[in-house]
Amino acid sequence: MTVPYMKNTADRYKRLGYEPYRWFLADGAPSWAPLARPLGVARVGLLCTAGVYSVGQVAYHYKDDSSIRAIRSATPDALLRFAHVTENFLSDARRDPQCLVPTAALRRLADEGVIGSLADTFYSCMGGVYSQRRVREELAPALLEAFGAQAVDAVLLVAMCPVCHQSVCLVARHLEAAGIPTMCLGSAFDILSAGRAPRATFVDYPLGHSAGKAFDRDDQHAIVRAAMLGFTTMVQPGEIARLPNRWADSEDWKSRDGAPERGDTRQPRDEAPRFQLPGDRDAAIASGALRA
Repeated sequence: MTVPYMKNTADRYKRLGYEPYRWFLADGAPSWAPLARPLGVARVGLLCTAGVYSVGQVAYHYKDDSSIRAIRSATPDALLRFAHVTENFLSDARRDPQCLVPTAALRRLADEGVIGSLADTFYSCMGGVYSQRRVREELAPALLEAFGAQAVDAVLLVAMCPVCHQSVCLVARHLEAAGIPTMCLGSAFDILSAGRAPRATFVDYPLGHSAGKAFDRDDQHAIVRAAMLGFTTMVQPGEIARLPNRWADSEDWKSRDGAPERGDTRQPRDEAPRFQLPGDRDAAIASGALRA
């Protein structure tokens, strides 16, 4: 059994006295764009929705921030930071960004000839945008322009939190309608199903580990490889591949992950950039990205 994130969120909001969140429920099949080139020579774009920024950039704010960041794919992990409204899912990624930013796995796949190459720049957003309108009208068009300028042949979208999974479905549907093949990689099966992304790969791990376990490069490689091979095996729009990977021998984590009684773990939603480390603000000011 997978974790029922949509139901758990509704139950949690009810306990806290909030109105039920209205999840995106796709009412039709998504557009479908086949790969125009063989996967082995394809140039792959990458989107991570976990609020990634690099040292010297401005961190995301938590009031439906629909901006994006362009980050060099060769950026060392030590220079990657995270600013996302659901910070409770980021403990491992802050130690090992490859849990959510699988640049190493994609470079390895390029070396193996599974894909042609990873684009020189990957893109980041703070996918916890509760306004579906802003995702459709602001975030998705900005990403379409960015990936279009890269002339990528396919895009891998890695989701983090529950609302991130909704956002990647909306963005993927937008990109695919414009002719860019996409693959969503995530850990919330019910939300991926409701959003009907054109293609999706599901790994039954706790949120924050869509691209694998921390510091387990073989696990990360296997997950990302399976997701990328989906471009060659999936033929049905809306299909979700379920990977066999297990988080642990026991599934006790599922009774805790997203449980309604955990309360509201979101950070305050305002427009102040939420730098992961105090020195990151100084670096953003020094780079000219942020005014003092």
